[in-house]
Amino acid sequence: MRTLATLLFLSSAWASIAQVEVDVPIRFTGVDGQRGIDGISSPTASNAAITVEVASSGQVHWALATVDGDTLTLFTTPPVASYRNGLLLRFAAVGTDLIKPWVRTPGSTAYPLIRHDGEQVLNDVLRPNSIAEVLFNNDAWILLNSSYATCPVGSVAVNERLCMETTAFPGLRIHAAINRCGDRGGRLCTWDEYVAGCTLQSDQLLGLYDEWEWIDDTSNHTHTADQAGRFTCQSQRTANAITLIVGDTRCCYHPR
Repeated sequence: MRTLATLLFLSSAWASIAQVEVDVPIRFTGVDGQRGIDGISSPTASNAAITVEVASSGQVHWALATVDGDTLTLFTTPPVASYRNGLLLRFAAVGTDLIKPWVRTPGSTAYPLIRHDGEQVLNDVLRPNSIAEVLFNNDAWILLNSSYATCPVGSVAVNERLCMETTAFPGLRIHAAINRCGDRGGRLCTWDEYVAGCTLQSDQLLGLYDEWEWIDDTSNHTHTADQAGRFTCQSQRTANAITLIVGDTRCCYHPR
């Protein structure tokens, strides 16, 4: 182990501080609980020794964030020399309190910032005075905390607990429509969700009233499924699910 430490030398006549580089292993002897070195300063290099005090304070994980275009640059003391899986950094919200889609440390490559579900962060908002945590893993930074739930890319918030896909996907039968939403981490909208989204966010939903859209609802008939939204937000009809009837598919999500 190579250790860079600051040792304090004292005598009756003078006191001085010196940098000492020890390039051999250090072995402590003595009574348990009394072995150690006093006076080691905070680390200034990425390969410097870290004291218990510095480790417990979280200083080595704390970063100062600055914004440059679409990238957050995180400055740490000591500086981060290289990225390793498991590297954890914390920083306070900066500027317009936006989390940018790319993160790097000075002199290093910028990597995408993603959420738990794998979607890339696109200028997500942090509440004022909030603290963000990012974890490096497999060539990406993962945002461990989000100040509040956010909607997946390509969807719009209807309320704080519901997001609705902005563009409907055409030409699917009911089972393919269910599978499509499931593969995207959502599901078909229920009747009340569809009406709420269609009514409250009609100016942001593309393709409304172009075609019947599948909803997560059934009628009291054998082999039937329901569709909505052909002429108004309240339009609804029953469709035979085992025929070749197709419809548009617009998924709903519960934000995470």
